[in-house]
Amino acid sequence: MQRKRHTSRERLFVTGGVLLLLLAAGVIVSGRIINRRAAQMSDRIVTQISESHCLLLQNEVDRTEGILTAATRFLQRHDTPSGPELQTLATTLLDVDSKAREIWFSREGDAKRRRCLRNGTLLMEPTAAICPAKEDSVVSTIVSEEGTPVWVLACTVRDPAGKRCLCGIDYPLPELYTYMSEQNPHSRSSAILLNPEGVIVYHPDSLKLGQRIGSEHGTGGKNGDFTGSEAKAFRRVLATGQSVIMETFSDYLGMEEQRIYYPIQLAGQRWVAGIGIPRLVIEQEIDDFHLYTILTAAVSVLLFATLLVAAQRRWRREYALRRLSERESAQLQLQQVIDQIDPHFLFNSLNSLYALIRCNPEQAREFTLTLSRVYRRVLERRKQILASLTEEIDFTWQYHTLQQIRFGENLTLTTTIDTSLRRHRIPAMSLQTLVENAVKHNRVSTRTPLHIDIRTEGDSLVIENNRTPHENENTESLGVGLERIRSIYRFYTDRNLEITIDPMTFRCSLPLLPPEK
Repeated sequence: MQRKRHTSRERLFVTGGVLLLLLAAGVIVSGRIINRRAAQMSDRIVTQISESHCLLLQNEVDRTEGILTAATRFLQRHDTPSGPELQTLATTLLDVDSKAREIWFSREGDAKRRRCLRNGTLLMEPTAAICPAKEDSVVSTIVSEEGTPVWVLACTVRDPAGKRCLCGIDYPLPELYTYMSEQNPHSRSSAILLNPEGVIVYHPDSLKLGQRIGSEHGTGGKNGDFTGSEAKAFRRVLATGQSVIMETFSDYLGMEEQRIYYPIQLAGQRWVAGIGIPRLVIEQEIDDFHLYTILTAAVSVLLFATLLVAAQRRWRREYALRRLSERESAQLQLQQVIDQIDPHFLFNSLNSLYALIRCNPEQAREFTLTLSRVYRRVLERRKQILASLTEEIDFTWQYHTLQQIRFGENLTLTTTIDTSLRRHRIPAMSLQTLVENAVKHNRVSTRTPLHIDIRTEGDSLVIENNRTPHENENTESLGVGLERIRSIYRFYTDRNLEITIDPMTFRCSLPLLPPEK
């Protein structure tokens, strides 16, 4: 019989080993196929990311053009609009385009222009020098206001009276980049936007905003973000309207990236957007596939091996756990019976009763009734392992009453219990055990009174008392008395009681178990 069992086990290992090798081979082959596919898809990933970013830029540019068109049409249809009318128009348009700072209007013959800010303020300032050469044409320029580059879009139209009117929108470039970054916070690409003259309107490096391609301090030198080939790519896109893809090095990011230049239309003019995707992002995509393949293989092999070993050892583990549970359960029941009937406690109680009968018969009768209630509770709960906090506190006060008859005011007990935790449970008679240990292991007299404090702290019950130990204290007996409580906690939770002893204080923390359902 034993020989046949070993033969089956060997067959199980051989079969499992063969399946394990087949699984590993399948994972390796699949991983290589996936890696080749990942390399082929990298160009598609770059195209999808860049097109998505470019579409976002085009939508924002279209919104800007729409705002300017709406403002100019209003001027074409209204003769000498009032300040409140212009303010209402500007407020409505600025609500549509959150990246614009203000809209301004000026009229032929007026010495001042009207500035409508986002907060609704209407200001009067000298007329701007910006003026498109042709009517209904849009001019784009970068001006500096207090050191901040501002992108200005302006358009000239004629009102019903035949007078020329100028309308413009101001976009502070640092705020423009912040706004665009918030629209796509998880983007793995960066973008730049160039007007037809090659002036940078949008760039992650704020120092380059408003500068022109090829300028000394901008993007044309060795400190810039453009090379000669990139300037050629810009001019090619501007001339042909077709996208250009190239490999370049970004000084701003300090790494190589793949950049695609796209044409963008604004007010009938062709602008150029450059979308850069760091090579690190592309390589990370491929590396992720490698990592996923390795992790899949490792997890699969480990899982299969674990299941194979678990099938062999499961019955041994279950048998060992069952035997351990039976043995600890028997030990718990035996220890609980031993703790419930403490000969020393019974002897001391009877001695106290005998002394009270002689000196104070009335108090002796009260003591007898209390003692009977205490032992009735002990007998009723002899098979109970867990008890509610309310039951344990009540029983501890009854036990304290007996001990106080013996020690008088030299023994005091205080309890501070959170009412919301009264239904939580602790091992039965655990408080009585701790109070009894406090009385047993300390001198209780007029000179050395004993104070025991029981309180809740978070999800724990703390029992604390001052220490006045006997000269020949047996510290091992303290551990034996608490072993029953530790055993119960090991059955019900991963937490256990915590004991802290210093020269002045003994502290024990009991975890509170959830209430009984």
